[in-house]
Amino acid sequence: MNYTFQQWLLFFYIYCFFGWCFESTYVSLRKRRFVNRGFLHSPMLPIYGSGAVVMLFVTMRIRTHILWMFLAGMIGATVLELVVGLAMEAIFKVKYWDYSNQKFNYRGVICLSSSLCWGFFTVLLNQYIHKPVERFVLGLPWAVVLAAVIVLSILFISDTVVSVKVALGIRDMLDAKVRFKKEFGEVQEQLSERLGHLRESWLDSFGDKRVESRKTVAGERLNMLADAAGERLNMLADTAGEYLNTLVEAVNECLKALTKTEDEREKEEIRVLSGLSERLKSLKRENESQKERMAYLKLKMFRRNPTATSGKFKEEFFQVREEQLKWYEKRRQEKRRKGKK
Repeated sequence: MNYTFQQWLLFFYIYCFFGWCFESTYVSLRKRRFVNRGFLHSPMLPIYGSGAVVMLFVTMRIRTHILWMFLAGMIGATVLELVVGLAMEAIFKVKYWDYSNQKFNYRGVICLSSSLCWGFFTVLLNQYIHKPVERFVLGLPWAVVLAAVIVLSILFISDTVVSVKVALGIRDMLDAKVRFKKEFGEVQEQLSERLGHLRESWLDSFGDKRVESRKTVAGERLNMLADAAGERLNMLADTAGEYLNTLVEAVNECLKALTKTEDEREKEEIRVLSGLSERLKSLKRENESQKERMAYLKLKMFRRNPTATSGKFKEEFFQVREEQLKWYEKRRQEKRRKGKK
């Protein structure tokens, strides 16, 4: 049976929807909550629609031979899954499905069990599923098929544009998070070094009785601040963003203590710490900007793809995903409390 281009497109959209129904039901049962599964926001999973079209196309002339149909569908769908998976990871730096925990997998994008499922699904599709779908589509008037394809294509393309924008936003946000942690590490190292110099400077000053009376109060305060800042730096090692406000305040307190000493030797330290303070403020603004971006993007994609991972941004991806999932859980609990009232 030869299909028109419009009929192939309609088959694609139908199986995108069937795939979404299957995948969302399966994941929802496992998670014990409804999961709108997939890359897109709409109830469509393009990988299933593409897979079904590939299966039907490669088996058109061998539908009477189950074994060859199984092998052809398995190979065709596996190649499709491999190409799409690698392309998405290259572009978005995220794996939206991951078979790394399965045996005989390749880069977590394809695996033996998945390929066998594609083969079985090819047989099931040709023998049972596609026959009523085919009758339905072929029974529609040409004008209805064309109208349906146009409407669905507009919705599909619009959804794809929005979803790609969100995926690219996630990629850029993860990249910014890496740069943020790198720059923060540099500031942390410089600040630790300067605090050490200040401590030594003050110890030397206390040895001189002529300046002891003038610096005792400020010196004790600075030593206390240096200890506090040092402790904060240790806290900031893994979760820099959460404590930026505290660190900026600590540096500013050190600057205030230094300016009260009126000592020429501290002028260079004041200049350096002022520069570090400005860099910290800049990092703080960048961190707040990233949080606003996360809120703007409304990263529901993390909920729709609970097994998604990132090879390049593994740690950052996990942190962002956990932050988003906690935010959604908090919002859900707030809605429950309001509903009870």
